[in-house]
Amino acid sequence: MIRVETPDHAGSREQAKALAATTPADLKGQTVLLDCSELVVGAPSFLDEVIEQLLVLRHADALEVSGAPDRARDLLERAAGNRGVRERLRVAARTG
Repeated sequence: MIRVETPDHAGSREQAKALAATTPADLKGQTVLLDCSELVVGAPSFLDEVIEQLLVLRHADALEVSGAPDRARDLLERAAGNRGVRERLRVAARTG
């Protein structure tokens, strides 16, 4: 499993592209863990681009999201649904 961590303020597609650039270009056969435990602000464009980069363009088998605030979870699920990859997104409820 490949682990990536969101910044506390994630507001742009460029930030999402930079985050994805820390992973291999081809993620087939891989699960990516997106740690959102430090995320305070997650813009819809950032979260949509995370889905685009990791699930659509890099073809990760799954994206597991942990520690995301409710709004970020909703936006990730919506973006994955819009891009036809909802079945490959797993979002855990934020604890604490």
